[in-house]
Amino acid sequence: MATLTFQFTNSSGVDDSKVFIGFVPGASGTSVTIENLADGSAIAPVDGGGTYPNPGNWYSLDTLASGVGISSFSGRIYVCYQQPWSVQGSGYEPAQAVTDPNLFLRYDKLEITFTGQPADVANLTSIDYWSIPLSLIALKNAQTVQTALGLRAGVTAQDIFDALDALTTPPVSGVDGPGGVDGQPMPALVPGQFQQYGQGPAPGTAFARIIGPSSYPPIFPPPSAIPVMPYDLLKGYLGALLESFGPGTTSGAIVPGLGNGVIATIAGSFAGVGPNVPSSGPQSRQTYDLAATIDSTLGITLTGKLSGCGETTMVYAADDLMNPTGIYGGNAPFTLDGASTKTAPANDVYGWIGGDLFSGLAIGALGSTSTSNGSMVGSLPSQSWFELPVSSFFAGLQPSNPYYNQWAAALSDRSDAYNFAFTDRFAPVLVSLDPANVDTLQLVLEDGTVKMPRPHDLS
Repeated sequence: MATLTFQFTNSSGVDDSKVFIGFVPGASGTSVTIENLADGSAIAPVDGGGTYPNPGNWYSLDTLASGVGISSFSGRIYVCYQQPWSVQGSGYEPAQAVTDPNLFLRYDKLEITFTGQPADVANLTSIDYWSIPLSLIALKNAQTVQTALGLRAGVTAQDIFDALDALTTPPVSGVDGPGGVDGQPMPALVPGQFQQYGQGPAPGTAFARIIGPSSYPPIFPPPSAIPVMPYDLLKGYLGALLESFGPGTTSGAIVPGLGNGVIATIAGSFAGVGPNVPSSGPQSRQTYDLAATIDSTLGITLTGKLSGCGETTMVYAADDLMNPTGIYGGNAPFTLDGASTKTAPANDVYGWIGGDLFSGLAIGALGSTSTSNGSMVGSLPSQSWFELPVSSFFAGLQPSNPYYNQWAAALSDRSDAYNFAFTDRFAPVLVSLDPANVDTLQLVLEDGTVKMPRPHDLS
């Protein structure tokens, strides 16, 4: 069986004895075969079971000086500074909520699958939050094969902090949350105003994380949890699509093919779910061609034909689109073919089609009048959007208004990490771990020094 050597380079300025590494499998029962190369001892996953809460199995970086050998592991590798997070229950990972006892600790993660197969990959992710800039370097015989940089050339952690901090300072959602400790509605919070509810470390004076827009609790129906989403809800984008292309507007007046309700063409090919792709059904290989329409409530309906599943209608309610898990999270539920209950996105053609819609909204492709090879981007079928240069996305597609995922835009030219659930559709964020080409993966802890404008900064 192939073994991947996983090494650490600490350029953070934090002492190795104060850096903690933990391995969290992606699902219960997932095989974990990892050894400490310094002494051959087995590495245990963070959650060892037993009584909860418990401190978990963590390894200080000075005990992993030789790195680890991974034979089988699929999940997340966490990096914590000063104090590792404690395990609160089976399958636990920290939540970005004021009731989570680990809220004020500084941690980050990468994702990896290595089982010795050609399809094995690793990636950095800043979808849920941004905290510790990490980089990945894949090597073969000590020669660099591929990199994913947490800080691109010339970019500092301060640059990223400042860009992300600006998105919620002041908060722009206009959403009030439930009552706080004094019973008054809690507004969407800006950095420096969080407080801990329940048990956990008190707010410190050092930077912990900036929370991404997809990680907040639901805001529709009225919020019942805090912190409250402070980011742009993208309601303005949906409203602009309704005004320009909604029912009653003239088709083709602004963008060819759009108007009288139609806001986009969601069309392309779905490769199926493999390695043994079914010959029929929603996980089979097929093409799709649907019209996306918007209604007066700002809901979006996709109607058209799938070559493997026939005529199809998918309806997304406006509240589900604007909830943090919706356009931002790429995970909004939908009603399929008139069903009485909503369907959660799955690994099938419907989930893939939804990914096209959410990706288009994230990069600003829907309704865009910017041109590519003589065609307005908004008139192109969805699959063609992701063939455009990444440098043309976001403000390039919506130059007059910030009608796009501003979190993803801020990270897109500063880091190689995932900045949105479907970043891999339009940017090379996956690092191949094919054993034929890679024998070592190096994790670099970059200098993450941040000078905060306010104390207790966690936005």
